Amino acid sequence: MEIILILLAAGVVGIFVRRLYLVEGHIKSLYIKPLNEKESRLRKVSRLIQRGAQKISPRTLEARILYSRAVKYYEKGDMEVAEQKLIQVTALDERFSDALHKLGLIYLKQNQFGKAEAIFKQLIYNGENDAVYYSNLGRALYEQKKYGEALEAYLKAIELDAMRPGRFISTAEVYRQLNSKEKAGEMYKKAIEMDPSNIDYLLAYTDFLMEDDKDEHAKEYLQKIFAIDPENEIAKEMTKELEKK
Repeated sequence: MEIILILLAAGVVGIFVRRLYLVEGHIKSLYIKPLNEKESRLRKVSRLIQRGAQKISPRTLEARILYSRAVKYYEKGDMEVAEQKLIQVTALDERFSDALHKLGLIYLKQNQFGKAEAIFKQLIYNGENDAVYYSNLGRALYEQKKYGEALEAYLKAIELDAMRPGRFISTAEVYRQLNSKEKAGEMYKKAIEMDPSNIDYLLAYTDFLMEDDKDEHAKEYLQKIFAIDPENEIAKEMTKELEKK
């Protein structure tokens, strides 16, 4: 008899709980409006940000702090200490793009072109489709006389960002080394079109014309140089050289 009473009591409690759950759900549906699309999206973004914050490891934070210290030495010109600290940063976080880039620039300044090549290739391998990285890779390869690879790197840099005339000059120099004179000439002209008063570009193209025995054309560009800088010593030497021919 006691067991039957207990079972009946349990059944009554169960019914009460179910009714309470249903009533509570009904009340919520009356007073809590469903999220609209914008609110739902904002909540999702908030959750993603929170998850991202949780994923930031002490290692990465340590790398960022160490990187900021390395930059100070880099800006002061102390490349040796900056290099050491940047190597430590990349050991902590091998995909830290800014740190890798700074390290690559240091190797270019130190004429350690093989190391620079490895750094910029690593950046590109990491998925960094940046014209600056390709351009710097081109420089590292050019200095090692890897002209074919250098040309590919510079052309890719131009494809990604064709607004830097210096890249056309660099590409012209590579074509020049590969004895592709027509292509070299096109690249020099493109750079000069973009920056017609740049003395360095004009001198480079004039030197190319003299090397190619296009003396009359070279004289035209020397006049352009003197119009901008009448006392340019390099242009004067070129003029003397042409007069001897």
